[in-house]
Amino acid sequence: MIDDDASHTPLRVFDSVKALAFIGDLSMGQPTDHSLRTGWLAARLAQAAGIDATACDTVREASMLRWSGCTANAAGFADVFGDDIASRVAMLEGRVDWIEPLEALGGVAAVLTPLAQIHCEVSGEIARMLGLARATETALRHIFETWDGSGLPAHLEGVAVPVPVYVVALAGDLEVFSRTYGMERALGSIAQRADARYPARLVDTAARHAPSWLTELDQLSPADLDAALTTSRMQQTTSAELIADVIDLKLPWMTGFSRAVAATAAAGCARLAQDEAAQRRVYRAGLIHGIGRAAVPNNVWNMARGLPPSAWEKVRLVPYWTWRAGQQAGALGEAAELASHAYERLDGSGYFRAARDPALSLEARVLAASVAWVAL
Repeated sequence: MIDDDASHTPLRVFDSVKALAFIGDLSMGQPTDHSLRTGWLAARLAQAAGIDATACDTVREASMLRWSGCTANAAGFADVFGDDIASRVAMLEGRVDWIEPLEALGGVAAVLTPLAQIHCEVSGEIARMLGLARATETALRHIFETWDGSGLPAHLEGVAVPVPVYVVALAGDLEVFSRTYGMERALGSIAQRADARYPARLVDTAARHAPSWLTELDQLSPADLDAALTTSRMQQTTSAELIADVIDLKLPWMTGFSRAVAATAAAGCARLAQDEAAQRRVYRAGLIHGIGRAAVPNNVWNMARGLPPSAWEKVRLVPYWTWRAGQQAGALGEAAELASHAYERLDGSGYFRAARDPALSLEARVLAASVAWVAL
């Protein structure tokens, strides 16, 4: 019998948000601290622009959850571009050729509007379910709107767009462009988007401070970054089921998979060991064991036949990325460590560690068996 508390172990909202930010960064093909760095830059930009403290909290929360809807429209991006992750990298880096495939499909607006709607609805709903401020939910539902009205999904413009949307967009561009192209070119690209993507006054503020901000950001410890990004609402508690659901959205045919693995693992653990703490650990590990799937393009998961070696190398890294998520997500660290053993096998044929019998705990074996059982 499953421990009644196994599915209700509290998790700090901030740890859940960090896990969702990690998944979003993988989905966008970005470094796994991209959303955290964007959030810090956005908070500094908001403060320098004289935005009030409440709106600054909205900026922090929206920055970290900006890509939380990415798994929901990954299938749509894959249908249009083939590789959902590579196309998003090109989009974020502002490459001029990334929209070329859209012209033959009816144009940019016709193709991207439904994808943006899915993304915004899901990310806004995630903020609501986490108990974050209504302003954060609203910002996420309009996260792709622009100053000139050419954005998505509702073509809002000017002051009709929530100010945090502009702040987050500019901070995100600064983080990506400076890392990809260097400071000078980054500021030039942002200047070209003044009074188009975001208001010119924010661009002016960013241009004055960006070099010193990025220097300071590079010197921050993970603890410093966490302290700068945590809001009062993110100190509340939630549960890990939402993370599982976001993971499974990437592949429509896997809806409910992570919850089923978690329940199966907890039930199996209960039959083998009367240890309620172990049941809770294996349950939470089951919920998050698929975090690393976000790093693999959908066209790999949807291959009808056996995977070629190049695709297998990507798949073998799935549990590694799950383990890495635990290194960033605080209270999820223990669960992620266990979850990263989900594809190990007693004979050493599993991945990513190729661990053998003596190195696999009972909980790791139960989890691996549960993943295989539910998949079959």
